[in-house]
Amino acid sequence: MLRIAAAVLLASALGAQGYTSPAFFVQTEGPNNNVFPFGNTTVPFRFAQIHDDVPAGVITGMRFRHNLTTTQYPAHSVTIDAWVSTAVTPAAGANATFDNNHGVDKIQVIFNRTYNHPASVAGQAPGAWLLDYPFDVPFPFSGAPNSLCWEVHVTAKTQTVSVVHDSAGQGTTNPAIQVGRGGTGCFATGRTTAMLCNATQAMNWTTGGTATITGSNLLASGAVFVCTGFDRIAWPGGLLPALIPTSDVGPSGACYLQVNPLVNNFAVATTSGGVTQIINVPADPSLHSLVLYSQILGLDASANNFGVTASNFATHQVLGPHGAQPVSRIFLSGSLAANGTVSGSSYLVTNFY
Repeated sequence: MLRIAAAVLLASALGAQGYTSPAFFVQTEGPNNNVFPFGNTTVPFRFAQIHDDVPAGVITGMRFRHNLTTTQYPAHSVTIDAWVSTAVTPAAGANATFDNNHGVDKIQVIFNRTYNHPASVAGQAPGAWLLDYPFDVPFPFSGAPNSLCWEVHVTAKTQTVSVVHDSAGQGTTNPAIQVGRGGTGCFATGRTTAMLCNATQAMNWTTGGTATITGSNLLASGAVFVCTGFDRIAWPGGLLPALIPTSDVGPSGACYLQVNPLVNNFAVATTSGGVTQIINVPADPSLHSLVLYSQILGLDASANNFGVTASNFATHQVLGPHGAQPVSRIFLSGSLAANGTVSGSSYLVTNFY
């Protein structure tokens, strides 16, 4: 009862949107990916993380993001127990013996609870916090200079394929632009495969780099617009995706505008139905978190009465150079034994609320 009272009285710095650790990735996809401990198919799984940067507040849950990719990860369920404490050491001092990382205020915050997670939204950068674990018991955390330790025992999972989570490492001076794609395209005249818009990148943080948009399965020698913007949720005409009128009853099948098209570059597809556009990206760290969504629209009078076809969307997000981050993990696959492996890389980007 005293602990709950203290939790109520403690001033919270977490805010309505919670606190993302490390804060460098609050609006940016992490450069790594990880299936430990929730996303792979192995049970049991013991896992802990230590965070040095979590502010004071009452923590009532934690949540994670899917990895940016071209894949839609399936809905699934995970059953866990979880504990939280003020860590004995900072992240850099993580101990392979799980219990040696916890302080005297360690409490169990989740009791053998099953969480049902939705499918991912492919191509969103960064993803939404869909992988949510609200606590059964809140934890009042005092904040700096103390570190936070959370631990889970994963005892059941329903997924039959890996569900990859957004994660990061300790630092890099030359990070890649993060790329992915989502949504679906419709069919150009003469094609049996849907129009495809793909994102690739080549980044050098000394000389600059490129974000490349590649289209395929387009109308042979057809006129197209490579459309790029910063938003795939809404445009001046309303919410996205938006059905292109009459396309759903035409040979193209349903075509959707999926990007708010701020820049539209005209091009002519090759005879094989391909197109490429390159966007130069300067080596400017202030571009950190910049996200570009691109889509290819085709002029195709035979495809539907509106005469417009559309690809899926492609994603580029700039990730700036960064140093060592204040998180480490301890993991053990296939067992709940006392000792695991300590690592400063591929920890889960975590949102506490």
